[in-house]
Amino acid sequence: MGLFIYKLLCKGKGKGGRTIISLCILNYCFLCKPLTLISVMETESSSPSSKSEWKYDVFINFRGVDTRRKFVSHLHSALSKAGVKTFLDEENLLKGMEQQELLRAIQVSQIAIVVFSKRYAESSWCLDELEKIFECRQTCCQKVLPVFYYVQPSEVREQTGDFGDVLRAAAENRYEDTLLRWSRTLTKAANLTGWDVRKSR
Repeated sequence: MGLFIYKLLCKGKGKGGRTIISLCILNYCFLCKPLTLISVMETESSSPSSKSEWKYDVFINFRGVDTRRKFVSHLHSALSKAGVKTFLDEENLLKGMEQQELLRAIQVSQIAIVVFSKRYAESSWCLDELEKIFECRQTCCQKVLPVFYYVQPSEVREQTGDFGDVLRAAAENRYEDTLLRWSRTLTKAANLTGWDVRKSR
């Protein structure tokens, strides 16, 4: 039976009137029976480094060929229905948005959901976005939630198997340190608490 996730974004006031956002991701089957609470993230709505307001609640980073119709479309639809302002990189690429604009969108997003799949590392754009996400995690306190869509977290962490092969191919003809930078960022991402889709079946 197929699975997808529903998203609930709840906003409230904390101490000193600061906005608190709680991100609760629940796993549902297609019969809409709730299964397990996957993750709860609570964060104060502090401003990005530019001191401007967060423009997006969630930025979704993913490799479209693997997950667009099977997973990400359900996630995006559920987020939208819940009133969560979501930036979908591929959707905006089709509108002619440049990569620098995408990287800026990451910077003004409070939460990043990174959907790892078997062919994720084929995309240098995904990997460059992932680097930006972790830069924002450090400088802007952005929250990051990894989702492992039919790929082992250990494959992402250690870049082994087919995942590692496509990563090394993507790094060819790039700067010498590109593979090392991407590898380090992937390891950091896979070490975070996330959701392994296969374990929810």
